Order: sequence, then structure tokens, then C-alpha cells
Amino acid sequence: MKLKSIGVVTALVLIMFMSAIETSIVSLALPTIRNDLNVKDSISLIFAIYFIAIVIANPIVGELLDRIRIIYITISGISLFLVGSLLSGLSPDFGFLVISRFIQGLGAGVMMALGQIVPKLAFEIPLRYKIMGVVGSVWGISSIIGPLLGGAILEFATWHWLFFVNIPIALVAIILVFITFHFDNEANNSHHKLDVKGLSIFYVFIFFLLIALMGHGPAYLTIISIALAIITVVILVKAESNVARPFIPVKEFNSMIGLVFVTDFLYAIMLMGYNIYMPIYLQDKLGLTPLQSGFVVFPISLAWLTLNFTLDKIEAKLTRKGLYLAAFTALFICGVCIYVGVHLPLFIAVSFLLAGASFGTIYTKDSVITQEETDPNNMKRMMSLYTLTKSLGNSIGSTVMGAIYALSIPFIYLSIQNIIIATLIILLALMIIWAFFFRKSNIFRS
Repeated sequence: MKLKSIGVVTALVLIMFMSAIETSIVSLALPTIRNDLNVKDSISLIFAIYFIAIVIANPIVGELLDRIRIIYITISGISLFLVGSLLSGLSPDFGFLVISRFIQGLGAGVMMALGQIVPKLAFEIPLRYKIMGVVGSVWGISSIIGPLLGGAILEFATWHWLFFVNIPIALVAIILVFITFHFDNEANNSHHKLDVKGLSIFYVFIFFLLIALMGHGPAYLTIISIALAIITVVILVKAESNVARPFIPVKEFNSMIGLVFVTDFLYAIMLMGYNIYMPIYLQDKLGLTPLQSGFVVFPISLAWLTLNFTLDKIEAKLTRKGLYLAAFTALFICGVCIYVGVHLPLFIAVSFLLAGASFGTIYTKDSVITQEETDPNNMKRMMSLYTLTKSLGNSIGSTVMGAIYALSIPFIYLSIQNIIIATLIILLALMIIWAFFFRKSNIFRS
């Protein structure tokens, strides 16, 4: 691998690491921040506002990349994250901290979108598979490093340093981006008029969707929000179908791309169920430390990374349908194994190897299909929307899976089993959808 390529990969890893570690590292300090800033019931705003900012920033990246070189967008995103981190660490009160977290989230949203676009510009398949595996596994690795780093910082310093630690990482990332993010195949379509109408309608849709799926208000408000979100989608599709260069390229959403987006959204929800609530279960019910629970979940990242180094060989032996059904089956078997051996941390860790292989396959293939099977002129927009789909799945998944985890269901004695059953139901639905969609395909290549 060339020196420039190593620099690109290192920059991507640092960018994704900063975005991913925020949840695990800050969650440890919630009690301390709550007491220090005299916060009562609204401490969860620290996370909610961060996720909302990510969702706001994700879709606009593709539009910006048609007008501004990727190096400037990347540096701007990292700079926003850096400023947000600095202000968060300097926050004198809770209101200031919430605003600072919003700025930080905007930067994270830009960085996360670029994590899907840069590999397409910088690498060809099969090397791109490996790079995307390395970048994707950062999310799982952060689940281990986060509690360790956060615990060490809180042991010897104040919670403010949880945010200050991002500053040197961001500065190194900016330097690497400045040196290496120069790509010959960047397309520029700045002469096209910005689709302000489509952009506005889309954000209205996102607003209603977030209220419907993340709100804690009365049931009638949720129903009204869902209805308004559906109406907004209909209006958006109709409006964007008549625009020469729409903000949402609706004509790109053929049945294959639509299925990929749905699959990625549901996988993001399931990943949140395992990544967030399995460590909670391991600590609350089995008495493991945060670091020990992180090691139990770590095989997801290990298998994720390993799988991507061999995905091109596996893909050569299976059809697309076969590859997806195999991934669904692997995660299904993992769920069944964990359900049976729910009291055995080591058995759970081994089972998570199947989960890592499944997540690595789905996320990488979904991303590559979106990259390769959309019009090159719309690729950046579509990858931004793809990232948004994953971000929405993460945000909504953390809320929905939390509600499922808290349910009291007859004959189910452990909350984590609620999560497992939910993932099994989702996987069965995906198997049926993919089997029906590719009903004329053979699983193995002739």
C-alpha cells in the first residue's frame, strides 16, 4: 500500500474513532456531569442533541461535495467537531454544554458521511472491502477503548477532559487530510442550482420522523407525526421527480437500492441493541466491569474486520442473494446461541463472532452496492443519504431497543432476551423479503 493510501486510511480511522467513541466515553460521566452542573431530569439531552445534529448534517454533505472539494468539507467537519469538543469541555452550565454538543454533532455528521464516500474515491475493489472493514470495525473497538479511556480520565481528572481528549486527535486528522485527501476522480457540479425546495421538504420529513420515533409524548402526537411524515414523503417524491438535479435523487431508488437502504436501517437498529444493551446486561446482571463487558462485545469488531479481508473470495462463490441470506442466517444463529447461553459471558463472546461476520458483510455490501449502482453524478448524494439511513437506525435503535429492553414479557426472565427476540423477528422478516425479492435466483453460482 502506498504512503498516501496509508495516510488516507489513518485519517479515516481517526475521523470515525472520534465520532464513535463519543457515546461510550461520555456515558460514564453522566452522573458526574449531572451533579456538577445541577441537572435534574434532562441529562439525556447530552446524547439526544448529538444524534439530532448528526441526522441534520448527514444529508447535506453530498450536496456540498458537488460544489466544494472534499478536502475542505472534511477539514470543516473535523473543525466543527474540534470546536464543539473544546466548548463542551469549557461549558460553565448545562445549556452551554447542550449547544456545544450540537456543534460537535454537526461535525460528527459530516465526518460519518465522508467515511462512506472517501473509500469509493480512493480505493478500488477488493482493497476497498478491506479498508471499509477497518473503518467499520472502529465502532466496535471504541466500545472497549471508550470505558477504559473514560474511566482513566475520570480517575485522574474532571469530566471536562473527556472532551478535551478529542483535540489532539482532531489536529492530527486535519494534518493527514490536508496532505492526503487529493483525489483525481472528484466530480464538480457547482453550476447546478441548489434544490432549496427539496432540501426544505426533506428536513420537514426528518423533523416529523424524529418526533414520531424518538419522542416521549402522548400516543396521539406520535400517530399525528407518523401521518405527517408519510404525507411529507409523498409531497417530496412528487416535487423531486420534476427537478433536473434534485436534492433527493428519487429516480435512483430502484427496488435494489431501496432494499439495501431498508436492510441497512434495520441492521443499524439491531447493532444498537447488541452494542448498547448487551454491555448494560453484562454489568447489571452478571456483575462484569465496563472493560470486561467491552471485551465480550469485542468479537463483533474482530470478525467484522477479518471478514472484510476475505469478502471478495466469499462473494465470488455466492450470488448476491446467497451472500445476504448467509449473513442473515449467521446473525440468527448468533441470537439463538446467546439466548440459550445468556448466563455464559465467554459463550456470548464466541457467538458474537457470527454477529461480526454478519454485520461486516451487510454494511460493506450495502455501501458498495450504493456506490456502484447509482449514477456517478448522484453517488455523493446517495452515499450521504445512505449514511443518514444508518444514523437514523442508530438513533431510533437506541430508543426502540431501550423500550424493548425495559418490557416485562411473560416467560422471559432477562431483559436482554427481549432484545434477542426482537432481532430474530427482524432477521426473519429480512430473510422473507430477500428470498421473495430474489425468488428466481440461485444461492450458489453455477
